[in-house]
This record gives sequence, structure tokens and C-alpha cells, in this order.
Amino acid sequence: MHDWLRASTVIGLVGLFCMSAAVAGSGTWTFERAVTHGLSVAPETDALEHRISVQRGSRDQTGRWPNPRLEADVSEGLGREDGRGGYALTELSLTQPLPLWGQLGHGRDAADARVAEAEAMAEVGRLELEAAIGAAFHAWQKTEADYGLAQQRLEEAERLNRIARLREERGDLSERERLRITLFRSEAMRDLEAAEGERAEARAVLASWLDLSPGELGEAPPFDVPALQAADTGPGQDGLHDHPALRAASERQRAAASEISRARAEGRPDVSVRLFRERDVIDGSREGSVGVGIQLELPLWDRNQGRVREYAAERRQVQADARTLHRDLARQISVSTEYLAHLLRELERHREETLAPAHRVRELTYRGYETGEATLLELLEAYNTHFDAVRQEQQLLAESWEEWRELRLGRGQSLVEDTQ
Repeated sequence: MHDWLRASTVIGLVGLFCMSAAVAGSGTWTFERAVTHGLSVAPETDALEHRISVQRGSRDQTGRWPNPRLEADVSEGLGREDGRGGYALTELSLTQPLPLWGQLGHGRDAADARVAEAEAMAEVGRLELEAAIGAAFHAWQKTEADYGLAQQRLEEAERLNRIARLREERGDLSERERLRITLFRSEAMRDLEAAEGERAEARAVLASWLDLSPGELGEAPPFDVPALQAADTGPGQDGLHDHPALRAASERQRAAASEISRARAEGRPDVSVRLFRERDVIDGSREGSVGVGIQLELPLWDRNQGRVREYAAERRQVQADARTLHRDLARQISVSTEYLAHLLRELERHREETLAPAHRVRELTYRGYETGEATLLELLEAYNTHFDAVRQEQQLLAESWEEWRELRLGRGQSLVEDTQ
């Protein structure tokens, strides 16, 4: 058993976490299957896609030319001049604003950047959803393991209680020993009740993520030592630039830069071309004429400099936020990598130096109790020591999985990516 513990831990120290268990049957929920299914039924996934659609719709509208303006003038002037009286059409004009300074192109660039930002943030949202579903799955595994351990402890307590009754009938059991066994059984029952409550809660939480009833979950895969792959044992910051949150920050900077250019272009004079046809009375008859006019705005009071300064400040803010985000992600990766390695080393030591000896002491003490070499109190102490060691092992496993999720999230990697 000692060799098995050492081998399983060495395997656990060579790479990234993968799925906690393989599919035992078509109805078994594995980690990968649960995360994938949870994403497919989560309304948050639809909301992320809708946010992208919003920005795409805005992009489709941005950069379009302004509509021309048609103007018709009707008056009684012609009737007075030629003596006919009444109202008549005197002028018909069509005015088209001309965006000559590139504001439409800059607007399209900003809109493209916002679409790319929305797509990157959708990836971030999916990663956060995966982390939440993965946490619920691992909590389910742990509570199932805790529940199984509590059942084992109660079974041992019941077995000792039966032995105690037989010894009591023979008068071979002191009151102290009888009370100690009763207390051991009572503690085991309380542990089972608490474990059952936590198990029911964890099943309900995971079932809600999977849009199922708790009864449809079936049995949980074993909550065992994390299996790892070799890709994730180093510092692992080489691919940090491709983190979706950093990509989103980069796109925000690009959008802000485009908005600055657009604001500067919009501060230049607006130009419009005007095509018109007018009618007038010449030598007593009504004659028509056509012409072209140019309209030029005089930027005397407003050159849009306030908007330019606004977007320039926004760009500087986005750049500072991006540096902060990069620092925080790098720190998260560094801390999670170190702490995960620490937890795995602690798990290895615990299995070799505590769990295996505790299991051996329990076996030897039980044999000694059967032969009269060990007292009942020594046996109960050996049982409690072993159960506590198993519980500590499960806690270390839970903390390891939690740190693994944090590490994946910090790197911007899917929890089910390269984990088969």
C-alpha cells in the first residue's frame, strides 16, 4: 500500500489536473461532461452571446453615411409676379453631408474593437461559468466521499457496539468502556447526519447548474488524487498575453484610440453639397434653373476638443487597467502554481507519513484487541486517528482542486481543455 501511495503521488506531480474520473457508464457524470453540459444549459451563456450581438448590431450601424435631406419650398411669390396668383413650387433641393475627414472609418474601427472586446469577454464569462460548475462538481465529489467515510465510521461503531453487548453479557466490559463505545457511536451518527446534509446541499447545487433534479445525478466519480499532465508545472506565463481578459483590455485600448481619431475628425468643419432646382419669373414667364451649392460649417465655438480630451483620458485609464490586470493575473498564476505544488507535496507526505501509518496502526490495534493485547480505548483511538487522516486527505484533495481551478482561470484556460 505504501508503494501505491508513493506512485500515485508521483504521477500527481508531473502536470495539470485532468478529469477526476473516467466514464463508468453512459449515465455517469464526469467532470468534463458536467462542465460541458452546464455551459450548454446555462442562461448566462445565452446572455454572453446576446452581448456580442448587441455590439455587432452597433457595428453594422456605425460608419454609414448620413441620409440626404430633401427640401421643397412652396410660396405665392411666382403667382404675384406673373399675375396668376395662388401657390407654386419655387425650389426643390437635395443636401448631402460629406464625411470627408475619416470619421466614419474611425467609427467602424472603434465598433470592430468593441465587437472583439465583447467576444473576448464572452470567453472570460464562459471560463468563470466553468469555474463555478467545476467547484460545484468537486464539492459534490467531496461530500459524497465524506458521506461514505461517515457511513464506514458508523458501521465500525455498530460492529464495536455489538461486540460490547456480547462482552457486557459476559460481564467482561467496564462501565467506562461501555460509555466510550456509546459515545463513539453517537459521534459517528452525528457525523453521518452532518455529512448527509452537506451531501444533499451539494447535490442540489450541482443539479441546479445542470438543470436536473438531484436524483438524476447518480453516483459521483471517486474523489481521488488529481491526475496531472506535464504542460502546467512551470511558471506558465508565456501564454498570458492570450488571456481573453487581456485581449478584451487590448481591444478597449484600440476602441479608445479610434474614438480619439473620430473625435478629432468630427471637430473639423462639416461639409455638405446641395443640389437644387428653382423657378422664377423671367420676362413674364416661369423658368426653371438648376445649381450646386457647398455648405461649410464655421467651427468658431466648438471644435470638439472636450470630447478629444475625454477619449484620451479614457484611453490612459484603460491602459492603466490593463497593466493592473496583467499584474494581478501574473500574481494569481504564480501564487496558484506555488500553492498547488505545496498542496501536492503535503498530500504526498500526508499519505506516506500519516494516512498509511494510521491505517496500519488501526489494523494492528484491532488484531491486538482481538487477542487481548490492546484495550478498547486504544482501539477507538486508532479508529479515530485513521478516520481523521482520511478526512484530512479529502480536505487536501479539495484544496488542490480549488487551486487548480484558480490556476486555470488565471491562465485563461478552459477546465476541460486538454484534460481527456
